[in-house]
Amino acid sequence: MKVIVEAFEKGLKFRNGRFVTVLEPGRYRLAWLFAKERIEKVDLRIRTLVLQGQEMMTLDKVTIRLTVLAKMKVADPVAAVTKVENYVSQLYGDVQLALRDYVGALELESLLKEKGQLGEQVLGAVKLEAQEYGVGLMDVGVRDIILPGEMKAILNQVLEAKKKAEAALIFRREETAATRSLANTAEMLQKNPTLMRLKELEALEKVAANGASIVVAPELFGFAREMAKKE
Repeated sequence: MKVIVEAFEKGLKFRNGRFVTVLEPGRYRLAWLFAKERIEKVDLRIRTLVLQGQEMMTLDKVTIRLTVLAKMKVADPVAAVTKVENYVSQLYGDVQLALRDYVGALELESLLKEKGQLGEQVLGAVKLEAQEYGVGLMDVGVRDIILPGEMKAILNQVLEAKKKAEAALIFRREETAATRSLANTAEMLQKNPTLMRLKELEALEKVAANGASIVVAPELFGFAREMAKKE
């Protein structure tokens, strides 16, 4: 019997149930007459493990569903085959348990705020353990967090209320600033009668430019003549 080990694989040769050696890519013939041999091939390419729709409960008893991606690569083919029954299933379970522990320790609001850290926490919790059975865990990331329908509605209401509160605060700040500016202007005009008269003339000029009717104040003409003489 012939077995081909591909370029992206390593072959583990077993004879009578015992591990013999690691085979490089190539074609090999198995002996069956005096000893039973088999070759178990291990894929060394990077692969993505998808934990789809994991249903978990947060610290404040909200049930959510997460989809998590874990990037992995076999680093030690011998350990991956001989230390655990199925290294892919083993890694799947380890990531799942670490994810459950992390989610269960946080309330929903904190979890949503720290979504970016979730993958890092799970990676840190599983990476060393995975190395013991020959698997390199390279990255863990959250693709989706699905909330119950009623929880979505509540969060949307909270978000809308926060936005309205922020908008009201900005409006109050602008209104306060405008009032302060008017107060400063009024104080400055009170201390400077000449500037006050100029502002009155400027206002009348704008009204006249728009073709509107204006009320003529004789004292303003006298003021204007005095200003003209000074110039």
